[in-house]
Amino acid sequence: MPIQYEIKNEGHFIEAIATGLVTSSEFVAYEIDHAIDKRVKAPVFELLEIQYNALKNIQKIDIFEVLSQRKQKERLPVPHRCAIVVSVSDIHGWDLAKFYEGMVNLHSPESVIVFGDKYIALTWLDIKNR
Repeated sequence: MPIQYEIKNEGHFIEAIATGLVTSSEFVAYEIDHAIDKRVKAPVFELLEIQYNALKNIQKIDIFEVLSQRKQKERLPVPHRCAIVVSVSDIHGWDLAKFYEGMVNLHSPESVIVFGDKYIALTWLDIKNR
């Protein structure tokens, strides 16, 4: 799967990376899978790194599909802070991530912020010794 994730820090940190060309179904699967993963424990902090052009095939409608599918799950997503890291030269990825950031209700009541630098994102998440 082009979006791989690990649960770290005893369930409090999700570290994910999107590589290759992510399909719509892979994107939706990632969003659902990590949100309802039983290993995740509040408070949760997520770092999603998106390699250049990895979300080239993802559209805003895919984000709405995530919302739709989450409503159908028995287990509610654990609210968390999410830092998305996108290459500043990836215009589509940046636009999509900023749209996602606006869909904060995915991670309510916490927040989503888009960054161009992984280390600044980790600082915002207050992640040390990941």
